[in-house]
Amino acid sequence: MRIPLIAVVPGLLAGFIVAGAAPASATTDTATSATSTPTALTKNKLYRSGMAREVACSPTEPRKGSVASIKLYLQYVAKCNDILWTRQFKAVGLQFSRPRIVIMTTGTKSPCGTLTSWSWAHYCPDSRTIYVRLLKSQVKDPFPLILAKTIAHEYAHHVQQRSGIIPTYWSTYSRTRNATARSQMSHRLEQQAECFAGVFLRATEEYLPVDRREYDYVVDWASKHATDKIHGSGRNQAWWLERGFNSASPGSCNTWVAPNARVT
Repeated sequence: MRIPLIAVVPGLLAGFIVAGAAPASATTDTATSATSTPTALTKNKLYRSGMAREVACSPTEPRKGSVASIKLYLQYVAKCNDILWTRQFKAVGLQFSRPRIVIMTTGTKSPCGTLTSWSWAHYCPDSRTIYVRLLKSQVKDPFPLILAKTIAHEYAHHVQQRSGIIPTYWSTYSRTRNATARSQMSHRLEQQAECFAGVFLRATEEYLPVDRREYDYVVDWASKHATDKIHGSGRNQAWWLERGFNSASPGSCNTWVAPNARVT
């Protein structure tokens, strides 16, 4: 077991970027209660796809100092996500296609935003692409679980895009003027991605593998330190990650009907 803190800290926050910001003067103040939120969010078909079966995902662990081995590891983890989510979509008759993966070792810009040392990966819905910027600290001492969890979180945003969650989210968000309501919507989207990432980690637990002590450490660290405006409280991020992991089912990840206190 190895848990280098320098590798853990930058890897827990990730997100998605929409090319083009919402209008500052939207015309409607839409609440995000369970009664007013669109059914594409609250009753998405994906929630009925059942428990995720095991995915025999056994990528070779990345080597210290080897960019090539880290890239290969990330690409393999993405392929494991391909298997899992293709199955879940097929189970409910939804069409699925894989995202593109772009891994960079230099530069900080993607077509839809800036990658930072704190948030070094993001998903661009318009191009359906996951962008990753490898940090020097990660190349020096890669932490496989954080690498895998980050890809799983960004892949989860692609899952949200393909299932209609992100398009509906953005349509609703752009009509919402209330700052608190917007913040809650962002939290629900990001914490759902954490939950979907937990589903993936559980499905690959025996093969990735997921070391339970490392996993518990990551959950504990997130709970105490991962709070930010976009993703919400670290406590709730950790709660949804655990919920996905423990249930192994996308149906447990319906953040859109959860009480506000659970997604602050």
